[in-house]
Amino acid sequence: MIYRTKNIGKPKLGNYLNFRCLLRFSMISIFVVLIISCNKSDDFGEVNTGGSKYKAGDGVFVVNEGNYGQGNGSISFFRFDSAKIENDIFYQANNRPLGDVPVSMEIIGENAWVVVNNSAKIEVVSLKDFSSVATIQGFVSPRFILQVSENKAYISDLYGDEISVLDTRTYLIEGKINLGRSTEQMVIANGLVFVAFWSNYAFPDFENNKIFVINPATDQIVDSVVVGKEPNSLVVDKNGNIWVLCSGGYLNEEIPTLNQINPESLGVSKTLYFSDIQSSPTALCTNRTSDTLYFINNGIFKMAIFENSIPSQPLIANSDYLFYGLAVNPENSEIYTSDAIDYQQNGLVLRYKPDGTFISSCRAGIIPGRFVFI
Repeated sequence: MIYRTKNIGKPKLGNYLNFRCLLRFSMISIFVVLIISCNKSDDFGEVNTGGSKYKAGDGVFVVNEGNYGQGNGSISFFRFDSAKIENDIFYQANNRPLGDVPVSMEIIGENAWVVVNNSAKIEVVSLKDFSSVATIQGFVSPRFILQVSENKAYISDLYGDEISVLDTRTYLIEGKINLGRSTEQMVIANGLVFVAFWSNYAFPDFENNKIFVINPATDQIVDSVVVGKEPNSLVVDKNGNIWVLCSGGYLNEEIPTLNQINPESLGVSKTLYFSDIQSSPTALCTNRTSDTLYFINNGIFKMAIFENSIPSQPLIANSDYLFYGLAVNPENSEIYTSDAIDYQQNGLVLRYKPDGTFISSCRAGIIPGRFVFI
């Protein structure tokens, strides 16, 4: 069965929940096609674009969410060799906007799969030149995509109560897995899929403190694991254990926690508590060897997976920026983060050495949120 699109038009939650006050406003055209040079002084020189290709090791994609309801989301690409960024590459390749609030992207095969939340679609593009391959509809409010087998992927949903099961060969939704709740980030460990129930905005009768466990061979729920409130990000470490970062709730109902799940016993083997209930940690990620964790909690924190307490001091303080997105280059462990500034103008992509030393910054699109290394 092919499911039809439903766009219920509710405001996007998640990163918007942590908005700062808007300090200044600037008018920005969503159709500007730029390549902007990156350097330490933030002197953003414009460079003409044309005929870009994207190959393994070339750089990192930046998913720019844009403003809700304005359809000005975009994708940028930062090139390692030139240290320059190409902005709005989807529009350049296809002569049309990407859509309203792209929140995530995954590389599956020869294509990039961009999940556009408020447009209720996935745009599939070729990595050769970012030209459109397919537009997939039939979601309520899609958030993340995870390849679970050679020809199958799961798509989580913020306002829908089901995970969509997608055939990656035909670009068709082949089924749904009903959880009765919203779903967010997903990971695979020990042959099982672990799915976060992050927001109960559309499901207020349920406590949003669970990780659901699905068998991808049967598309059936096999268990669930109770963690802290509002689990917002998950990673798998080198030992196969799952780490879940929980903010404690939008209204700071609980002390935030970092939980370790054993994927064999399906139990929580470790719970680390943050020192301040006002903390709001996000963006858990790991390095190439998966033995070190990174996350944002105002500043950027780093900790080894064997540690038994949350670090008291950040690796990178937020004295100059308000960090928003976070990722670590799997090749050289450089840290990539972003600052959405006032959520109206083009935001910053920031690079740091593994020891936290600042390297450079450059302008991406509006609200740069996620990084995808190729």
